[in-house]
This record gives sequence, structure tokens and C-alpha cells, in this order.
Amino acid sequence: MKKTFVMLSLVLSLLVAFNGVAQDEKPGKNKAKKELNDADKAAKKAAKAEKKAAKEAIMTDDEKAAKKAAKAEKKAAKEATMTDADKAAKEAKKAEKKAAKEEKKSASTDATKPADDAAKQAAVDDRMAKARAAKAAKKAATDGAATTDNATAKATKKSDEVAGLKDDKMSKSAKKSADEKVAKLPKEEKATPADYKAPVDKATKGPDGSTVYIGPRGGKYYINKNGNKTYLSSVKN
Repeated sequence: MKKTFVMLSLVLSLLVAFNGVAQDEKPGKNKAKKELNDADKAAKKAAKAEKKAAKEAIMTDDEKAAKKAAKAEKKAAKEATMTDADKAAKEAKKAEKKAAKEEKKSASTDATKPADDAAKQAAVDDRMAKARAAKAAKKAATDGAATTDNATAKATKKSDEVAGLKDDKMSKSAKKSADEKVAKLPKEEKATPADYKAPVDKATKGPDGSTVYIGPRGGKYYINKNGNKTYLSSVKN
């Protein structure tokens, strides 16, 4: 009796375990079956749409217009035979379908909103980063141009200063040369009656063959047509 009881307990345990495993596998099978059905529906829908598109592609404009008119006429005839209750039921079904669609869309939006917000924020951050990089590059280019302009201005200023100093030196040199030339020019002064009585240097002639006189200190001069005494040497009497 005891042995029989043990055997029954073992069989019962095996049955319970088998049912548990079957229950665990059932949701997975149902899910796979649902996904397969959805895939079949999508394939059938795509095939139907393709067939419809192919059919419409070979239809003429008149045939399309006739088909559209027939469809509208059929719809109008159907609505004409509908009672108010049928119309109300149709409107309610339509509203219910629309509400379900909106709810599904809202749920989808809520599910994807965090990802969309993250994508939008990432796009904004990317644009800002690019804008900052462009601004930094522009600033660097402007600073580089300013540095170049400053260096050019300094070089030009220095060149101008060197040129100015050179011009000053040349001006001073030219002035000095002119002064020296002026200093070397024959000195003139008004002749006196005594100057006409000085000894004459017969070996020397002045401009235009004028007479050259010898002063008391050995300086030689001639008297021009203006009556000025002009020395030919640096020694003045």
C-alpha cells in the first residue's frame, strides 16, 4: 500500500511539472504565431497594393474617372438605404476607430518621445558646437590678419623712419654741399676808386676779358659791369 502511494505521488509530480512546462512554452508559441500572422497580413497587404497599382497604371483617364464615379454612386446608393440607426452606428464605429488610432499614435509618440528629444538635443548641441568652432576659426583668422597688419604697419613705420632719417641725412648733406658751393663762389663787394688804381695782373684775365687787379695782400680781383669787386682767390685785401 505504501509503495503504491509513493508511485502515485511520483506520477502526480511529473504531471504537474509537464503542465508547468507546457504553460511556460504557450506564451512564446502564441507570440510567434501572432508575429507570423502579422507578417502574413503585411505581405498580403503589400501584394494587394502592388496589384492595385499595376492595375491603375494601365488604366486610361476615362476608365479611372468611370471607376471613381461608380464607386461614388455605389456609396451614395448604400447610404440611401441606411436607416438613421445604421448611420449612427457607422459614425460611432468610425469615431471609435479614429480614437483607437489616435491612442495608438499617442502611445507610439510617448514611447519614442525620449529618443526624439535626445536626438533633437543632440542635433542642437551639434549645431552649437559647429557654430562655436566656426566662430573660433573666424576669430583666429581675424587675429592672425590683425597681427599681420600690425607687423606690416610696424615694418612700414620703421621703413618710413629709416627713409626719413636717410632723407634728413641727404638733405643735410645737400645743404652742406650747397653751402660749400656758395662759400666757394667768388666773393663780391663794391669797388672803391682805390681799387681801380691797384697793380694789374697782365698774365690773368677775368670773365669777358676784364682786367684783373692785385690787392695789397696778394688777392686777385676784377671789377664787373655792376661796379662790384669780385675776388678770384680766397685771399682778401
